[in-house]
Amino acid sequence: MKREKVAKYKFVVGFVGMVMIFWGCTNEINDLGKDLLVRIYSEKNIKAYTITDGNQRTDEPGYNLLGTINDPLFGKTTADFACQFRLSGFPDSIRDVSTKAQIDSLVLHLLYMENYGDTITPQRLKVYELASDLNINSKYYQDVNLKGLSKGELLADYSYVPKFKLDSLTSDYGSTKAAPKDTVVQEISIKLNSSLLNKLLAADSLTWSDNDKFLQYFKGLYVEASDLNQGGAIMKIYTLAAGSNMAIHFHTSKTDSLRYVYNINENSARVNRFAHNYSNTDFAANLDKNDIQDSLIYLQTTGGLRTKILIPDLGTWSDSTNFAINRAELILQVDSTITDLAKFVPAEQLVLTAIDKDGTEYFPSDLAFSSLYYGGTYNSTDKTYRFNIAKHMQEVIEKKKENYGFYLSTAYRSSTFRRVVLKGATSKTGIKLEIAYSKIK
Repeated sequence: MKREKVAKYKFVVGFVGMVMIFWGCTNEINDLGKDLLVRIYSEKNIKAYTITDGNQRTDEPGYNLLGTINDPLFGKTTADFACQFRLSGFPDSIRDVSTKAQIDSLVLHLLYMENYGDTITPQRLKVYELASDLNINSKYYQDVNLKGLSKGELLADYSYVPKFKLDSLTSDYGSTKAAPKDTVVQEISIKLNSSLLNKLLAADSLTWSDNDKFLQYFKGLYVEASDLNQGGAIMKIYTLAAGSNMAIHFHTSKTDSLRYVYNINENSARVNRFAHNYSNTDFAANLDKNDIQDSLIYLQTTGGLRTKILIPDLGTWSDSTNFAINRAELILQVDSTITDLAKFVPAEQLVLTAIDKDGTEYFPSDLAFSSLYYGGTYNSTDKTYRFNIAKHMQEVIEKKKENYGFYLSTAYRSSTFRRVVLKGATSKTGIKLEIAYSKIK
């Protein structure tokens, strides 16, 4: 049976190329051979519902998100984070700073390049020292109470307007006047209260001798994004970039500008918190309900929104007792009528997972061929996302897999901020499943 299975799917994969030549035909093609027939089948009986995403893990992401945004379609989202800082060295000279140099300030530096939202509304950022340990080996989720892990003393209350700036290399980055891209790294510099500076300078030689001892002495910072009633944006913080750090700035009579840096690196625990409020959105009344379909469906990163898709006839569909599914393409259309796609860029990648009888998600077998074959990337030309689930469909028809539907989610859910509105199954455009198959006589 295993050899027969391998042989069948080798045939299926090899035949995909031939099928693509005839893609778009709606009638049976009889001149491919005596035993093979090909046509396109469109599944109409599809249902889709917007649901809240699961509680996402947010520890040690590639990037940390920061800010509050009031989205006209998706309501309010707040993202803030906490992180540890590590010694950049163990010099005896740092203790001499207070006696041989003039201390200027203690500053938190955060780099970012991507800003999702407006560049008008100021973000009010508050900084607190952590009172509790962050453990890099522990799992943290988006509902973590970072404020509860912090001390009450406010180290900074800083108002900042996110910047959007283009450099002279816009053409190299594919930027145009109609769709500009931010290609310059921006920096947020927050001066911290002198109480923390004094604490750091008071550390003894034993504390300076070892990072573990230093983390017991100073557990890190929590950067809170305050509430906004309108506008706003989410910034993608390059936490691991060399310029993101905390630094003591000082000078001597011989040197105007010196500093000692506390690094954020891969050994530093980094945790995000995400909060969403959908109460005033158009979809709020039908959110998480599987009995009412909207004409639009909504997806969002940061543990926000995803979609449940049901295709009831997926396992009962057949045209012959002997056939092979060559291509089963699930096509989802972006709604561009209510969204400014230049301002609110759609998610770069969506993820389609199948559901088993216990509600557990798993990837369709088609992903094993290649990510390109599986699909899910945004096509800006026709504004679609496409997934090929041919092998999965064949397995469902042959009763090797059961059909309990799919979840459609955004990729990079904890390290980037994106959202997208798609045409729902009840819209005029609908959600399409186009099937190319071969009947084997």
